Amino acid sequence: MYRKNTFVFPFILLQSKYPHSIHIIFLFICFLFTVSNLSALSGVFVGLGLEGNANTREGIALGGNLSGGVDLDSQFSLGLRMALSSNMDTVTTLEPAVFFRYYLPLKLSGFFAQAELGTAIYMEDNKNYPAFLAGLALGWHYNVGKNWYIEPSIRGGYPFAWGVGFLVGLHFDK
Repeated sequence: MYRKNTFVFPFILLQSKYPHSIHIIFLFICFLFTVSNLSALSGVFVGLGLEGNANTREGIALGGNLSGGVDLDSQFSLGLRMALSSNMDTVTTLEPAVFFRYYLPLKLSGFFAQAELGTAIYMEDNKNYPAFLAGLALGWHYNVGKNWYIEPSIRGGYPFAWGVGFLVGLHFDK
């Protein structure tokens, strides 16, 4: 007898309890594989990080994020960000978002302002509550080797109020 979520992978994507989240993750992975073939861009970056934020009813939610993007030129980047956080009790949040980054023209390079748009999916008491996500982030993309970088950042917006994070990643220049 057929049981839900026991068939072949494409059918799992369509029948999952959280189909929109899985589709977004799948599109994010496809995006990362295809951006390296775009010849007009100046670089590609991907990073993995930790974050504390206010995606909870009280206290602090902890989690991680995966982000990747392309440098459109020396001042602008475009990318995707996927964050997952939890207050380790009742609320877990998935945040798929796109971002647009502007590197500030300062003497010390790497400082940026970033706009984010996406969806926050709150999972609480076996129910999902989607919400519109919009925010601004300030951070520093600091190169620590030929291809490695670190990126501390702070962000504010809706519905998460605030977030503080630290990311480590790889940057591939053309």
